[in-house]
Amino acid sequence: MSANTGSEKVQRQCSFYVTRKKRKCRMLVKESEIYCCEHQPINESTSISADEPGVRIPCPYDRKHTCYAHKLRKHLKICNSRPKESQPFIVKGINSGSPEISENNDTITLSSTPVEEIKSVIEKMNRICKEESVNIEEKICKHKVVEDEMMNPIYGDKTKKHLKQVSSVLGLLSEYELLNPKTCYIEFGAGRGALSYWISKATTDETNILLIEKASPKHKKDNKLDKTSDNVQRVRADISDLVLDELELVNKSEHIVGVTKHLCGAATDFTIRCLAHSTKNKQKLLGFLMTFCCHHRCTWSSFTGREYFEKLGLTENDFRIMCGLVSWATCGTGLSRERREELSKKSPEELEKDEKSLLGLSVQEKEQIGLKCKNLMNWGRLQFIKDIGFNCALHYYVKCEVTPENVCIVATNKDFKN
Repeated sequence: MSANTGSEKVQRQCSFYVTRKKRKCRMLVKESEIYCCEHQPINESTSISADEPGVRIPCPYDRKHTCYAHKLRKHLKICNSRPKESQPFIVKGINSGSPEISENNDTITLSSTPVEEIKSVIEKMNRICKEESVNIEEKICKHKVVEDEMMNPIYGDKTKKHLKQVSSVLGLLSEYELLNPKTCYIEFGAGRGALSYWISKATTDETNILLIEKASPKHKKDNKLDKTSDNVQRVRADISDLVLDELELVNKSEHIVGVTKHLCGAATDFTIRCLAHSTKNKQKLLGFLMTFCCHHRCTWSSFTGREYFEKLGLTENDFRIMCGLVSWATCGTGLSRERREELSKKSPEELEKDEKSLLGLSVQEKEQIGLKCKNLMNWGRLQFIKDIGFNCALHYYVKCEVTPENVCIVATNKDFKN
């Protein structure tokens, strides 16, 4: 006897082919439909009745998504892309650096850059790293709260890699006396808030937690924290627009400590400026700890080490080439799968010609050049932080086997008096 009866409805899958995933959409559709609601053909007509059912139109706030025409009014009230009300802690572009610098948004690729220019930047960078004694010490710490959690057998290797990083971050905060009661810990680029969650577990109930994130991720870890005493707050804002002195949780705290974990590219520079621009609470700022990520996404106008680079004779074009070279430190050969397959079909003579076009450098040499570029960019940030009144140092806070983005900066306020 068949498992299906005549009364059962057959569930049908959406017929839209998702090119990026190389498969059909897995959403289910209504009995009379071919596509799910998100992939139904968009009607661009301006004569659609607002009461006409079953017709989807682009959202007026963001054309990347659609909504039903007859539900447009309701959608506009709840759409995540709707204009935000003006808030005192938002000032457009206040931490963005130098808006007067016209940023060249053309994507630079090393393959399209003259070889002599790349060689010139590599020579400059090698000379500067030697003259400036760019120094990064390994300082891997641990914190008992996280280390005890890692003993739980439910965690796999991927989760443990993140926990090792968090453990070292908390250990460094403790070592530099930045884990204190009555302190507001501000996590910039908080994402799901895992770092804030463990800081809360490692400190007392008197600690305040402030999470800054411009997106709205699901499964946030801060939802597991006790928010009944208003000591945990999540603010949805772009760091480049944030004014800390206008946030109540910051103003009512006795001390402030900033933290980041793998904050991407220019967002790190926005964060440094955001903390530097805090004048009302300047004396409260004990320090901050930041772990870096995605140097290729830095920009000349926002880069906090720009003045230092200019003193060294590095230009905007040099900087943009360095933003391309940093990928050599984390991307292995730097070649896509398609490119590797293409090279495998070439003759030894053609391969030799390709090697010369790639500056004649081995993978190991390229990796070292990429690391030096990253370290020099971080060193420029360190000089800026020193100039605004902090003692600071760069550290390898975990082994590169845990993550190739394993450098952090720890800054402490030299004028702070307990």
